[in-house]
Amino acid sequence: MLKQGYSIEAQLQSRLTKLLFLLAILLLVPLHLTVRSFVDGIVEQRLGHDAETIITAVSLDPNNQWQLQQERISSIYQRVESGHYFKLQSDQFQALSRSLWDREFNVSSLAPGIVDIAVVINDDQRWMILTQGFKKSDVTFTIAVAEDVTELYHNQWLLELVLLLIMFVVFGFVVWLQRRMVKSGFASLEPVRQAIEKGDIRASIQFPDQLPKEIAPLAFALNRLLARSAAQIERSRTGLGNLAHELKRPIQKLRWLAADLDSNENSDKVIALSEEFQQLMDRELRRARISGTPTPGKLFTPDADLTPMVELFKRIYPAKALRLKQLPQSELPYDRDDMLELIGNLLDNALRYAKTEAEVSITFSSENHSWSLSIEDDGKGVSPENMSRLAERGVRLDEDSPLTGSGLGIAISKAVVESYSGSMSFSDASIGGLCVKVELPI
Repeated sequence: MLKQGYSIEAQLQSRLTKLLFLLAILLLVPLHLTVRSFVDGIVEQRLGHDAETIITAVSLDPNNQWQLQQERISSIYQRVESGHYFKLQSDQFQALSRSLWDREFNVSSLAPGIVDIAVVINDDQRWMILTQGFKKSDVTFTIAVAEDVTELYHNQWLLELVLLLIMFVVFGFVVWLQRRMVKSGFASLEPVRQAIEKGDIRASIQFPDQLPKEIAPLAFALNRLLARSAAQIERSRTGLGNLAHELKRPIQKLRWLAADLDSNENSDKVIALSEEFQQLMDRELRRARISGTPTPGKLFTPDADLTPMVELFKRIYPAKALRLKQLPQSELPYDRDDMLELIGNLLDNALRYAKTEAEVSITFSSENHSWSLSIEDDGKGVSPENMSRLAERGVRLDEDSPLTGSGLGIAISKAVVESYSGSMSFSDASIGGLCVKVELPI
């Protein structure tokens, strides 16, 4: 029995999602580093320009004291908490920007010509600090210029988050589009699946004109197989009926020859043999009439499919009534030909031994999750000790009865039931005869 395997759609979606996730990492990481380098480069360039301005503003006053000419420095360094700070120091002089207010700004002295760039956290701010050593009039100074880059970095993260969301939206659309394409590709086969489930394989199933290249060979091979199977089943069913029909004349000739035999004993044996042939032939012809036109693979619809059978049995057994108590109008998940053979055999037996009537009912058992078929007659019934022998092949419990039969009907019906992993049981009928109950799981 085939087990449900992996989903092509789920596999494609999983692999595509992993690929897109990897692609997002490969795009966002270099993007983050590039944007950060670009932002740092701009801030570093601005800090370098401000440091040069401050260096040129350092001079000696008339008293030969070092001073910082504030008018030459940008006013942004004069506003408290402006986000732009500097500190100038030497052994003899120190100057701080007013923007520092009460913030600490620790600066390490550097030798002239040395420049250092660092990003540090100062309280709740992230500073980029450019520290540079220089010399004027043989005096070594260290200038440190800082800029608060917290908002710049925050805006960068927001930009990258927006880009990430856009990528997720795009990737989600790609995954949805891929899923839709896969479903639309297989949706063209939905009518084929429905036709196979319904068993409508009397002719080649019409596949769509456009099929995906990956499944087209399988579809065409399946179509050929179904067509061959339908033709073979129909030929075998029709051939069996034809054979039984063609045996009529040879059996009739056999009877004529038996009548001309000198020995009464041999004549009786030949006649008995011809009668056995006649019974087998009549049984196969009756089966062919009950089953009707072969429809291999078609599902069983009790209400529609049993109506012609009832009419046929009324003609075969005109003196006996056949009642249909409960019949579903929907399709059942069983082959039509199998069900007609099963019910036809059981009904034929029931009507043959019934006194006046037989009953048929088909109900669903939610407890066992199965369909239950019940056929009863008002005949003599079967003794409890013989119930277990009913399904034995070729066994007749009415050997002394004038009714004809081969003893194969119930055995054949049991074989059909077992092919569906079902069960068949026998009990006394509520109307007086035998009740045959069949359970067929879904």
